[in-house]
Amino acid sequence: MALTAQLFRADDERAADRRSVNLDGTLRQQDDRRPVDVMIEDLSATGFRMVCSEPMALDATITVGIAGLGRHVALIVRSAPPQYGCRFLSPIDVSGVEASVQPTILAPDFGWTGPATKIDVDPPLDAVEQRIRMVRGPIIAAGLIVPWIVIGMICAAIL
Repeated sequence: MALTAQLFRADDERAADRRSVNLDGTLRQQDDRRPVDVMIEDLSATGFRMVCSEPMALDATITVGIAGLGRHVALIVRSAPPQYGCRFLSPIDVSGVEASVQPTILAPDFGWTGPATKIDVDPPLDAVEQRIRMVRGPIIAAGLIVPWIVIGMICAAIL
């Protein structure tokens, strides 16, 4: 069993563990209600780091809707455009954070049945199938040529 080391900075004031995620979100500022698409990169129960194409003011109150977690009110506490650090005004449910980052790729176990058996790709043909294969090409060619001959005869009769 492998253990993963986590490094913490001495000046880190986070109250909850954060996880790296890539979740789509929609942000709305309190004074401007138009939606802005954001990408949530880090997420914890008390805050998140996002990438946003719009300039945001430090200490601005925002409402962010995160896919799978709903809408929450947050405060921008760090600004380094296009990245912003935000703190939720009230912590969100940690189980929601865990559920939002669960992998969606499944690897079913069908069991091992042993090596595959070789299948003959060209089974022997019976006499009827051999005759059909011999005349298949001429039938297709006739089906393509005859309609044009008929169309030509109709056009010649009209003119």
